[in-house]
Amino acid sequence: MNELLQTLDRLQRATIVAFTGAGLSTAAGIPDYRGPEGIWTKNPAASKHSRVSHYRQDPELRAKLWQGRLVNPLYGAQSTPGHHCLESLARAGRLQGVITQNVDGLHRLSTGYHYPLIELHGCIHESRCLSCGDIKPMGEALERVVHGDRDPSCRIPSDSGSCGGVLASNTVTFGEPVPPARIEAAQALIDTTEVVLVLGSTLSVNPAARLVAFALEQGKEVVVVNQGPTRYDDRGVIKIHADCQQFLSELDALVSLPNTSAFAVERLSDWLLAPTTSCAAEHDQR
Repeated sequence: MNELLQTLDRLQRATIVAFTGAGLSTAAGIPDYRGPEGIWTKNPAASKHSRVSHYRQDPELRAKLWQGRLVNPLYGAQSTPGHHCLESLARAGRLQGVITQNVDGLHRLSTGYHYPLIELHGCIHESRCLSCGDIKPMGEALERVVHGDRDPSCRIPSDSGSCGGVLASNTVTFGEPVPPARIEAAQALIDTTEVVLVLGSTLSVNPAARLVAFALEQGKEVVVVNQGPTRYDDRGVIKIHADCQQFLSELDALVSLPNTSAFAVERLSDWLLAPTTSCAAEHDQR
């Protein structure tokens, strides 16, 4: 109980950088990848769609994926209450920014106060040419697919007329590195804060997860909110077994109404003390 009191008091008063994974977005109806109902758990062959080598070489695979994007509910997903709680924390001067593994763009879509955002793995709402690197709104490419272009290519002018490179969503796929500039920006953001708050990630995917190791090495306090085990549970983090949406709602209330600490402790004590038995609910999106 003392540990919980100290954690809540610290989060009430400290500056925070949030590190978010798929557990923050499942409330929007977005499935994870590795959970019991995950995309790759239910269809292991689907993982090859995320390998850039397959995508480059297989026009039929690309055509299938472009058709799938037209009906993918991910493109219509809306930000969750948890995303809006992060905005509230930013307005209160607590949230310094967000580092996310998610590619769903829900941090962008939430309205109101805008905080520094680093999308480590990119965003599905943009397209990227795999040849020249040009980035455009995904809607432009999807409009061409609607009008019969099965495999839209890059139209950026070049010496030979147009680039003609393969278009893909602007996301990091297997076989591609996370751009070093994003890692550097994330480390710089972590340097500005007192606490790193991990929300809904098993911290299984590198190099993103190594940012938590970086935070610990810099002497930052790391609080991990997840309903299952993570790779860092025994590495000096404070682990809270909770649903991200519930936790952020309580934290937002604590920051807005600081005199409610005793009530919050009564409600949250089971989260800190609950045993870790499975990884059923919160998993990395990447």
